[in-house]
Amino acid sequence: MGKGRMDEAAAERIKKARGEKDDFARRAALAAKTNKETSGQAQGGGQSGGSSGKQESGGSKK
Repeated sequence: MGKGRMDEAAAERIKKARGEKDDFARRAALAAKTNKETSGQAQGGGQSGGSSGKQESGGSKK
């Protein structure tokens, strides 16, 4: 696991140690899910970032 990145295994360990209803365990699970989705988009959706940049520059021209 990289610095500052939560993965599913770490979130599962936290949930097991602290319980399913613990706020930190829930945030860890959410962070793991977000990181997984983000890493999937980074591999296949690199062009989407460029599109948003073009939209911003187009908006500033108006």
